[in-house]
Amino acid sequence: MKQSLNLKLLFLVVAVGMSMFLFTIGSSAAIQYVTTGKHLPENTVIASVNVSEKSKEEAVQLLSEKVQNWKENHSIVVKLDGKELTVDPDMIQFDVASTVEQAMDTTIRDLQVTVNESYVTDLKSYMNDSLASVFSQEQFIETVKRDAAQLVDSPLEYVAYDFVEGNTASLYESIGSQTVAVPQETSMDRAVKLFDEEELEDGAVFSFNRLLNIDGVYDEVSLDVLASAIYGASVKAGMIIQERHISHRLPEYAEIGMEANVDVNQGQDLKVYNPFSGDYQLSVSVEGGNVDVQWIGYPTTSDFHVQLLDREKISPKTIIQYSSLVNRGTYNLLREGENGEVVSVYRIDRSLSDGVEEFISEDYYPPVARVEEHPPASEASPTENSGSNNGDSSSNSKDGKNSAEEGDEEGNSSDSKSLQKNEDGIWEVVPDGESK
Repeated sequence: MKQSLNLKLLFLVVAVGMSMFLFTIGSSAAIQYVTTGKHLPENTVIASVNVSEKSKEEAVQLLSEKVQNWKENHSIVVKLDGKELTVDPDMIQFDVASTVEQAMDTTIRDLQVTVNESYVTDLKSYMNDSLASVFSQEQFIETVKRDAAQLVDSPLEYVAYDFVEGNTASLYESIGSQTVAVPQETSMDRAVKLFDEEELEDGAVFSFNRLLNIDGVYDEVSLDVLASAIYGASVKAGMIIQERHISHRLPEYAEIGMEANVDVNQGQDLKVYNPFSGDYQLSVSVEGGNVDVQWIGYPTTSDFHVQLLDREKISPKTIIQYSSLVNRGTYNLLREGENGEVVSVYRIDRSLSDGVEEFISEDYYPPVARVEEHPPASEASPTENSGSNNGDSSSNSKDGKNSAEEGDEEGNSSDSKSLQKNEDGIWEVVPDGESK
């Protein structure tokens, strides 16, 4: 009986020992299962890729496929001086294996990224000297690494001037300017106060009429002068013109191709779009009888110039009116004709080797017809009748050349004749100095 009890006790001790041994081995295996890299813990997500309970090899494969797809379908764009530079995706290197190992050993789930600095050095070669000297290469690299680690769906886009160290205002300069002579007795003071230092943000639209009150009272000439100056500066700066109107007649202060007319009541506006990566400020000043407008901000690599092509004068026609008050063989000049003009406006960026001309507008100013008053056709001389249609109240048009010749041959009698009433109450045309 005692021996049986000892055997049972022995078996119990052995069983307990074996259980403890197996528990120790199992625990060690379990710890090794989790921590030695065979499988990742639950809820493990790296760069939007779910690698929960995946082996190291499986996680590396999934992430590698994601990285390769991202590099093939996403671009890295740096906006620089009005241009967009696309950087080779090989600038960014992803260490997928180290990322997975880090996720197994720690709670860090960030995709490990390195940037080849030689690409950044090459990028700086496209910058002007002022920008390159203050461009923070370290800040740019850290920003790219942080963004690339997320494998975002959208392209990585950056503005070079966002990585400038210190005061960026020191880099500002004029990218386009226009000077317009101010007509006498026209005050520009109010217009300058309204528009000076107006900001135009990246991708925004400048509207001239937005700064005006529709119920306000303004000097219309001063507004048109300023609108012309802003328009000219905008074209030369490389801005995109969305809306612009011109006058019926070219004002004396304006340069053809560079004129703009605004009317807040009629809804005629001047709208300019900023296509550049930086913000720009309008500078308006008056000095020496001229108004000067400039767009101030980060410089661009572009070198825009305006070209006026196919410029042509348009001769006026002559309108002939008939009146019984005009003596035969004479005519009255009611209005002198004025030439019209048409021109095509182009912009060219001389910084580009191809020098493509960009069409801006075709400005047309119609001629003003010459108006003459002749005697009725029945009373006209044979010469007159041969050059006009019959009819007491008709009017004809002639080209400017024939009208000029006719005027030189016959002369203008409006200064040598007067209209007087005779004794019978009938109005007659009589020479000056005579009376009825």
